[in-house]
Amino acid sequence: MVAPVASGSSPPPPTASPARPKLTGWELYRDVMRSPKHIVAPMVDQSELAWRVLSRRYGGHVCYTPMINAKIYSDPRHQGAYCEGAFNLACDEEGNPTVDRPLVIQFAANDPSALLESAKALQHKCDAVDINFGCPQDIARRGRYGAYLCEDWDLVYKLINVLHVNLDIPVTAKFRIFSDVDKTVKYAKMMESAGAQILTCHGRTREQRGHKSGLADWSQIAAVKRAVSVPVFANGSVLYPDDVQKCLDFTGADAYMSAEPQLHNPALFFDPSSSSLSPPHTPAHPRILLSPQQSSLYPFHADLALEYLSIVSALKTPTTPSAVKAHLFKIMFPALPRETDLRNQLGVASMRLNGVEVYVEICKEMKERMDRDISAAGWDPSSPGAYDFPVDSVTGLKTIPHWLVQPNVRPPKPEPKLEGPNLSARLAKSKAAASASASASVNTQTPTIPVPNGNPVVPTPEIGTASTLPAAAVTLDTLRVAPHSEAIAISSVDTMEEVACSAQAGATEPVIGDKRRSCGIASAEDASGGLLGGERIEEGSKRARFTVSLTGPS
Repeated sequence: MVAPVASGSSPPPPTASPARPKLTGWELYRDVMRSPKHIVAPMVDQSELAWRVLSRRYGGHVCYTPMINAKIYSDPRHQGAYCEGAFNLACDEEGNPTVDRPLVIQFAANDPSALLESAKALQHKCDAVDINFGCPQDIARRGRYGAYLCEDWDLVYKLINVLHVNLDIPVTAKFRIFSDVDKTVKYAKMMESAGAQILTCHGRTREQRGHKSGLADWSQIAAVKRAVSVPVFANGSVLYPDDVQKCLDFTGADAYMSAEPQLHNPALFFDPSSSSLSPPHTPAHPRILLSPQQSSLYPFHADLALEYLSIVSALKTPTTPSAVKAHLFKIMFPALPRETDLRNQLGVASMRLNGVEVYVEICKEMKERMDRDISAAGWDPSSPGAYDFPVDSVTGLKTIPHWLVQPNVRPPKPEPKLEGPNLSARLAKSKAAASASASASVNTQTPTIPVPNGNPVVPTPEIGTASTLPAAAVTLDTLRVAPHSEAIAISSVDTMEEVACSAQAGATEPVIGDKRRSCGIASAEDASGGLLGGERIEEGSKRARFTVSLTGPS
């Protein structure tokens, strides 16, 4: 029995050692992972096998699986659909050395016995098992895992140590920092003493998420690297390919792990001057090169989307429709606010009904339109300086043409403009504003905004005819009391920025989409990626059909 560990104190040494010699962290890093520098993060419903294949083609050296819930995976009642969906064993592609290595399988857990049972079931399919101590989302809070275990150091220690002692392969850990660097360092050292062989340090606190993400604190990652003797992977605040080396130089970390930026640009890690440490393709999954520009740091997003779909089609392992749709929204994000008809087609397309070909046709049409825009702009990817993108003096972000992949940066959450001594006053004011604006007509003219490269950005038009509610006047209560006989266009809500939403009269049943949720209005994290097209949102006692789609940052 491991003695309890008080939060912030030094833990005791492990009470047991592994039954047989196993790889140390440095042996895992050097001999199995081949001294990687580029790590593809574990991402729920996003780092699936097809994405891992694509990522390795573009310089991803090590990939993590999506997080698997150990409690559910070890429950006999879920041995069917959940387990096969979490990690497919039947097709023998996930974790196969010819297709999917090096690979780390990540679990979320708060029960050492369930974690050990789940990890033992899959340890033969990976090179290491990682424990998620970094997820800051509300689902992790409700399930008591991820970053919400950071106050219970005793449990964190036990979760790591039970795998260290009982698995045949190493255990690793991914965590977020505290606001106090000394506490962060103690936390990391505790994990190392429990048996973690590689530590991934996300340089943001648990509270930094969504529109409150802000910048990662690279200095804390550097402090962790100096304090521990195992390899350290850095995570946070890399947007562009040239940022990766900057982070490694600043922190001294042994590799960089990317999550959301790599979803928007799968070539984030690509080095055209050298081959990836992992094979770019296998005979079973040959590459489809649609243009020479596909092998650059900023490929054409439509080409990448089609290449990803070719992988989905070639694999025996099923890829969930929700993952495919989400990837396409993210990859082609730069052009979707302009090509609104394709965005809407993508939102309502059903892979379950029409197969992957329905997405292929959309992406082919996007490619034709981007070729049209490139020709109109006279942009030559082979010309000197073609990729020397200007930097916006206000945002500090590169101005990249809309036909190329690029990061999606969430704007800071605006300060609330409603005033009032209490919630009742706020709601009353929002109801009055909603009522006053209900008769207002929508300006159906679509303005054109010039951008530095000379190509106009056409903002997303309102959906149909709608009563436009001022951002400051919209709260969750607005939808509850608003008349559903009229559509409502929302440009900004406390919990949902960058989306447009219309409530259609008379729609009371679930609509297109793979998920159903009862969470008021969808979170900003989900909405920013355009993942909510066609999902049902329930608010109060009324149900309405919502069409949720992307708009650009305001």
